[in-house]
Amino acid sequence: MEQEQKQTIDPAKMFAAIDVGTTKIVALVGYKNEKGKIVVCGKSNVPSSGLWCGEVAQVSIAAKSVKLAVEKAEKEAGFFPKKVVVGVAGKHIRAQHFSVPKNRDNAAAEITQEELDELKKNAKNIAISSEEEIINVVLQNYMLDGNPVVEPLGMTNCCHIDANYQIVVGKVQALMQLRQCIQMAGLEIAEGGLYLEPLASADAVLKEEEKNLGVALIDIGGGTTDIAIYKDNILKATSVVPFGGNLISSDIKTYYGLLENYAEELKIQHGEAIKDFAPKNVIVSIAGIAGQPNKDISVSHLAGIIQARVEEILDSALFEIGMSGYQKQLAAGVVVTGGGSKLKNLSQLVSYKLLMNSKISSPIESVIYNDNTFFNDPIFSTSVGLLMRASSIHELAAKKAELQEEKKEEAVIVDEPETIPAGEESNTSNEETTEREKAPSFWGKALDSAKKQLKDIFMYEDN
Repeated sequence: MEQEQKQTIDPAKMFAAIDVGTTKIVALVGYKNEKGKIVVCGKSNVPSSGLWCGEVAQVSIAAKSVKLAVEKAEKEAGFFPKKVVVGVAGKHIRAQHFSVPKNRDNAAAEITQEELDELKKNAKNIAISSEEEIINVVLQNYMLDGNPVVEPLGMTNCCHIDANYQIVVGKVQALMQLRQCIQMAGLEIAEGGLYLEPLASADAVLKEEEKNLGVALIDIGGGTTDIAIYKDNILKATSVVPFGGNLISSDIKTYYGLLENYAEELKIQHGEAIKDFAPKNVIVSIAGIAGQPNKDISVSHLAGIIQARVEEILDSALFEIGMSGYQKQLAAGVVVTGGGSKLKNLSQLVSYKLLMNSKISSPIESVIYNDNTFFNDPIFSTSVGLLMRASSIHELAAKKAELQEEKKEEAVIVDEPETIPAGEESNTSNEETTEREKAPSFWGKALDSAKKQLKDIFMYEDN
């Protein structure tokens, strides 16, 4: 990965993202360099408190963890934007397929951007429970008179359009507590800045060819295991299993009678996902507490405890993949990421349990950082994907602001009355004046063009 020299960056060009996880809070600040690459100029990774299974349970306590993460990232970057993108996870999340129909009065007319915008608007206004809120609206494809089409703009000979979406929905109460947490940390969630975490992880680690062939992403976090399934470059399904790597640490803690931090360190340093692959005669000595003798733990026995819980996580993931209906269409197999994916020999266990090729992926190719190995770590997949999302939102906001400013300038010029010397008459005929009034302004054309160019800057549309 290419290196980026430390330099003074205009704060207006910076954007930020926060991964509010069950075990950690990651805050990232970045900007785009002249080559269009996202450069991380500030980062932090601090333990989280006040969260349970991916959800904010104690707002004020969680806010302190977020604030600490922001302060550390700001210290490195020199600045931290107030508007941020934040990941959403938890068992309260659900996704459903939704189709928006439209009958066309004139089948011969070209399909316009206004028609497609109307379909998106209708998708964002579907009726859901008063206890729920739409988080993301993910376009899948269009059906023109029953035929699937990815980009229908400008096409003709169509009587009926169906727009197909994945609607991601969350509980209002859980989302409100997440927003309060961010606000208490002195920040604000950007417009469109709530983003489903498995989608963020997919953005950071999946390649376009994998999404096209068919792939299942399994992101094993501390409190949840998130799943996203792609086929033909389209998100087909998402789901959340409400437990993750924390249960493995809890099992170790309970079985061996260890402090929580000792159990976590034992898992990270000596954990194996397959007992048969673990060395048979290796013993790890853990310091006793309060004058108690050391505990001698067999690495092979430890692997047996870990494997049992990992298999439970994978069985749950396999169930979700099977429920999607795409289990037999995943030619690219399974990509595993997240902190729970760092166990030795996990990929082999995934391939065995799910009967598919698998690999462990990190977001190292998605960003640039002065330490070019830092992001070669699956624990940063979600946070890097959220930063990518923040980059897109920042770019879109900048383009909109620029176009609005240009329209204001044009309006000022148009409003200025033309001074005609006394005694002289305008040579402009009424016919010429009428033609000018009919013609769209230059900036009007530019704005329309920009809207079309920017309509796909988000892969996923938000409410």
